[in-house]
Amino acid sequence: MKLFVDVGNTALKWRVRDGDAVRQGGCRHERHWVEVVNAIEGVERGCEAVWVASVAGVESDAAIAAALEQKTGVKPQFYYSCESDFGITSCYPEPRRLGVDRWVAMLECFQKYGAGIIVDCGSALTIDAVDREGRFLGGYIVPGLGMLRGALLRDTADVHVEAGAARLELGKSTGECVHNGLLRMSVAFVTEVVLELRQVLDDTCKVLITGGDAPALIDAFEFDYAHVPDLVLDGLERIAAEKE
Repeated sequence: MKLFVDVGNTALKWRVRDGDAVRQGGCRHERHWVEVVNAIEGVERGCEAVWVASVAGVESDAAIAAALEQKTGVKPQFYYSCESDFGITSCYPEPRRLGVDRWVAMLECFQKYGAGIIVDCGSALTIDAVDREGRFLGGYIVPGLGMLRGALLRDTADVHVEAGAARLELGKSTGECVHNGLLRMSVAFVTEVVLELRQVLDDTCKVLITGGDAPALIDAFEFDYAHVPDLVLDGLERIAAEKE
């Protein structure tokens, strides 16, 4: 039995693999790491290995490591971004400073499809590109839907915004105007970048969409894409299989 953990800026996701059986554990949107780790079920006995990809920071990683070792009896192995691995070469002058979730997603994309574009609709919306030679070309980072909504409403009184499906149309209330406007802005940004990158890479290259806000956006995308909710965990499994 092996445990794989993806720690983002605001959420922790996990997966348990026991032979051919896979149990997708879920996602907790909080940073009380001991409580979140304790919510992982079925790994108290017989856990062979624990692999973690984390962008939570040094102090949080230490707390997560201690909680996981207490929970499983196994010292977790953290994987971080590096200069090159699995055929990918980073363009960052300091490769370790690239968020490991982005790096792992690119590794998985390249190993499965070659050149590709990865759109992560998380607390931040990120877009990264890797070419057919495995060169990470760079990326974009902008606020995700939650950040945009929070920034807009922080100093605005009496506006109630309900999340919903992507509707790229004029709103009929202030809440709808905010919701639809943020969706349209995000969809337009992603679409423009994808179309531009497909001219550089290949007009048939894969576009992989992941992240917690993906369901709110993907119905409005008019380009071909694959929705891969657990892309980082998929990549982390691949890394663990090779490193072990």
